[in-house]
Amino acid sequence: GGTGPAAAPGLRPAMRILLFLLCCWAGAAQAAEPVLLQVGGMVQNKLMLTGKDLQVLPQKDYTEKRSVIVEGREVVQAVTMRGIPLRALLDRAGLASDRHSVRRAYVLLTAQDGYQTTFSWGELYNTRLGDDVLVLLQHGDEDLLARDGLPSLRSLQDLRPGPRHVRWLTSVEVLLAPSR
Repeated sequence: GGTGPAAAPGLRPAMRILLFLLCCWAGAAQAAEPVLLQVGGMVQNKLMLTGKDLQVLPQKDYTEKRSVIVEGREVVQAVTMRGIPLRALLDRAGLASDRHSVRRAYVLLTAQDGYQTTFSWGELYNTRLGDDVLVLLQHGDEDLLARDGLPSLRSLQDLRPGPRHVRWLTSVEVLLAPSR
């Protein structure tokens, strides 16, 4: 009792080929890894990144120290994070070459749940803040791709980190602010 086109001797040759191709296509579709993060907009090369793609990109470690109150006393805890610098992703995609319009560019980051935040091109490329905007793959001991299925984004130099912390990041778009 085999399965597949060879096990169906009563089928015409054309039908056997079609059935074979359908089986191959279904197997390839199941084997294809899903796209987790898209980088697009005003870039030279749109990126469609899978989990494997993200894992092989150069990463940066960052340790954040937090003061918390434990049993009535202040304790400093260190949390290590690992991720891909957002600038490295943007550089890989290649920003549009018009040096005047790029000054009006901003980066729109969108989460799976629709949450969005932005960074100006100037923030990312002309300030120290841009050094520590990371697409996180690991937070503490947790692999975010295994836990959530998607990366997160953190701007680690913001004074108030909450507003630009994007959990379940799916899209990075470079856009232009309107000119006057």
